[in-house]
Amino acid sequence: MSSRSPRSTVRPTRHVPDLRSIRVAAGVALLIALAMPAAAARSPKAMDPAAFAAELQRLSTILSSAPPGVVPDVPVPVVWSVEAAGQRVDMPSGRLQLELEAARRDPSSWPSRRTTLLAWLDALRHETTALSAAAASPATPSDVVETRATLARVLAGPEFKRMAQESAMSRLRERLSDWIVRMWDRLGGNRLASRSNTVVFAWIVALAALAVLTTWLVRLIRRPEFRAGLALTAPSVRTRSARAWAREARAAADPREAARYAYRAAVCRLEEEGAWRADEARTPREYLGLLPRDHRCHGLLADVTRRFEEIWYGAREATEEDRRSLLIRLEELGCLPSD
Repeated sequence: MSSRSPRSTVRPTRHVPDLRSIRVAAGVALLIALAMPAAAARSPKAMDPAAFAAELQRLSTILSSAPPGVVPDVPVPVVWSVEAAGQRVDMPSGRLQLELEAARRDPSSWPSRRTTLLAWLDALRHETTALSAAAASPATPSDVVETRATLARVLAGPEFKRMAQESAMSRLRERLSDWIVRMWDRLGGNRLASRSNTVVFAWIVALAALAVLTTWLVRLIRRPEFRAGLALTAPSVRTRSARAWAREARAAADPREAARYAYRAAVCRLEEEGAWRADEARTPREYLGLLPRDHRCHGLLADVTRRFEEIWYGAREATEEDRRSLLIRLEELGCLPSD
């Protein structure tokens, strides 16, 4: 009699790609995309003090010549860059935009807001004129100390606090931009005619890298073994027994909570007896309608349902009498042992 050995079946292991490599690749592409605008906008155009003073005078003329009940539309950059004597100062225009937007929401406040804005622009123009005069004349050591103290007081104002706080992301973008530029110079990119050509080519490289990465990710996600590795299964539903709900009702300190626990215990008890399958979307009246009127528990469930609806949906104040009556009904339903 010959014995046959059972064949051993070997299941092929599915290769699931490492999610960490996907995250790293996506992060590198995102950093490149964030760094390129910083590299392209590294050298914004700056004005001299005279040009900035003329710009402030133009804004004052627009605001003062507007009709009393009309809020003019004043297009201004987010930041004014002023450069004098080798030093560069960025002046945000947020206050002007905020005041104009507030005046559009409340036109009655426009006269007072216009007076405030005109005074603010006039003060900025005087400061700019003084800065231009100081840059034109040779400065003495005392003038330098006084100028630095004035600049420190100006920069300590609330409108400059956000400008002085450099975020970690902006520093990272700046470092990444410098690294890209250095690598580009090492590869011979500095031989191009102008910086604009360099920026355009860098953008093309970054977009091409993003396109390649997106294509690779799409192909990777569409693989059957990748979808099988990421398949999610519904968690197992944990249900309490009728006795557990009844114990919660007996231990509840608030009679209102006791009514809710008692109702859940009654529904769960009839489910355990096979009267129905519990459904969270079903109302108490629907549960009561599913139970035949000649059922031995119909009257008990009707009393529990009535008290529960009056307390929870009818906003009736729950009492200790409700708690005692509900616990008696749970004993009659078999959820609690009889005392």
